Amino acid sequence: MKKLFMCMAVVALNLPAFTHAAAPGTVTQWSTIDALLKGHFQGSVTLAEVKRHGDFGLGTFEALDGELILLDGKMYRIDGYGKVSEPADTVKTPFVAVAEFKADIKLEVPAGLTLAEVQARVDAVLPSKNVFYAVRVMGKFDEVRTRSVSGQKEPYPTLAEAVKTQSLFTIAKTEGTLVGLWCPTYAKTLNVPGYHFHYLSADRTAGGHVLGLVTGKDVTVQVAVLRQLAVKLPELATFDALDLTGDNSKVLHAVESERK
Repeated sequence: MKKLFMCMAVVALNLPAFTHAAAPGTVTQWSTIDALLKGHFQGSVTLAEVKRHGDFGLGTFEALDGELILLDGKMYRIDGYGKVSEPADTVKTPFVAVAEFKADIKLEVPAGLTLAEVQARVDAVLPSKNVFYAVRVMGKFDEVRTRSVSGQKEPYPTLAEAVKTQSLFTIAKTEGTLVGLWCPTYAKTLNVPGYHFHYLSADRTAGGHVLGLVTGKDVTVQVAVLRQLAVKLPELATFDALDLTGDNSKVLHAVESERK
């Protein structure tokens, strides 16, 4: 009995201290899209903490310094020049949404489709418009049109003002992954309603917030159903002081859309 106790003690001492906090089918996000629209770019959580809650997601960095992608447990930043890097775990984010990705729905889409047409194909297989979904689109693309924004300085502008200085990129004949989230309309003050995609090329040299695309060959879509939402609000005086009343739908639509 004494030997057994000693063995059990050794096993307990060697258990990993770092464990995931995510529950299956849960999207966890920090802050709200309306706060970001108001220019709340102060980081409230480290990337290390974010990764404890999922392996797939998207957002931005402190000071709005680039587009954030979490893919297969790795964080990537696409900066205002379109350069891809892997930021340190100590870097903070003001707004991000992540989940543990487990595909519940799979489909293939043909070549020659626009972003809107891909979204329509996915819409047709979603079991409900009242829950959340993580959406992963993989394959070859004739082109992907993206944007990114360089870091802002305090006092921070609104998001609408910040994206006026965005950099636009057209990535031709590329292979990679769209990391996306679909949110129901009733969540419009919390996150982007409908689809929100960021792109990362397979060679990790290009990407950004997706504005448009044309599919190429061998494009597949995987969808994870997310029936739980956890929202973590910043414990910051700057957040507490925000005026988050009113309807920002039109401003958000303008910010998210591709300008003609």
